[in-house]
Amino acid sequence: MAQETMIMMSSFYLIIASMLSLLVYMGLRTLMFGITLPAEALQDAAVRGIRRKYVLLIGGFAVVVGGVCFFLTRHQTAGQNVQYWTTAILLLMIVSVIAIRISRMSAQRLKAARGWQVVVQTRRAASLAIDRKHSSVLSTWWFSAHVAVMLLCIFFAIARWDEIPQWFGTHMGPNGFADHYTYKSVRTVFMLNIVQVLMISLFAGFNLMIGHARISLDPKNPEGSLQKQLKLKKIHSITAWGLSLLRVANLGLTQAVTLHGWKFNLLFRYGIAFQAAFFLVLIGVMLYQRIRGLDQQGDVPSQEERHWKWLGSIYANPEDPALFVPDRYGFGWTINLANPVGKIIAAATIAVLVTAFLVFTYFR
Repeated sequence: MAQETMIMMSSFYLIIASMLSLLVYMGLRTLMFGITLPAEALQDAAVRGIRRKYVLLIGGFAVVVGGVCFFLTRHQTAGQNVQYWTTAILLLMIVSVIAIRISRMSAQRLKAARGWQVVVQTRRAASLAIDRKHSSVLSTWWFSAHVAVMLLCIFFAIARWDEIPQWFGTHMGPNGFADHYTYKSVRTVFMLNIVQVLMISLFAGFNLMIGHARISLDPKNPEGSLQKQLKLKKIHSITAWGLSLLRVANLGLTQAVTLHGWKFNLLFRYGIAFQAAFFLVLIGVMLYQRIRGLDQQGDVPSQEERHWKWLGSIYANPEDPALFVPDRYGFGWTINLANPVGKIIAAATIAVLVTAFLVFTYFR
């Protein structure tokens, strides 16, 4: 059990470390840690050097911390494995924030030293309702598959209610057997179904956000920029749908293991498979976008550097009527937090995530 937990946690750590290391190569090529650079700056050795130093810093730190964590957890219990690897992930994220800040300051100094000026495109065409004529994302009805999985879990829980023990295990100990039990009630039996509802709502909302995100047309190539952005939306919509379906199925499997006595090894195998699929799909989508140039959305009105706060990751532009805009780092969309509705959506999203986490943690 301890070895299985170590494999799962170390795999998750590897995914986080890889994503943080690749962050510098995501999104617009002329964007470096939130600092906009002119196209000619891409050939500057100093620019490549800043990116390379960031990767070496994060990659080196990840290797050292991961190696130490692996050495310390070889003979530890499952609970200690989780604690060590969780600490390692938190340390990695803290160091990445520091590294991004340092790299951002280096980029700002380099931009000032070189005297680089970036002219913001003011002539553009944008449509907030163009998706009425174009099917850019999957229909909300596609999430019926998620609902079907959830209803199937509820059906089996009701149909086999009498077979569910009065006290059932909700957490597995280091020996592979339950070490924490919960009394059977309507609330405890269907707790994970509540989490499923929250997850379905969250991802269905994300899909709607993609569909309603602004499409900015390049006046020099309106049709080409339109098709590129529609394709980008479709890719993200399909990816989010598939990964969210796997996540809802994982919650159903967790419920079956705890209520119906299924083997705990199923959770471990599914967890490893899900992490591998998540990582491969994410990397595959990023590479496809980069190869096809779909992540180079240089014609969107939201690229002005002054509107991006907190290390260039949060968009707040009161002059922009759009609620959802493409993220600067080329993966997904973000909310305009200067929009009152955007603040409500951001708060609701955080509330859903926190509620799902608390419910799932309490259940375990």
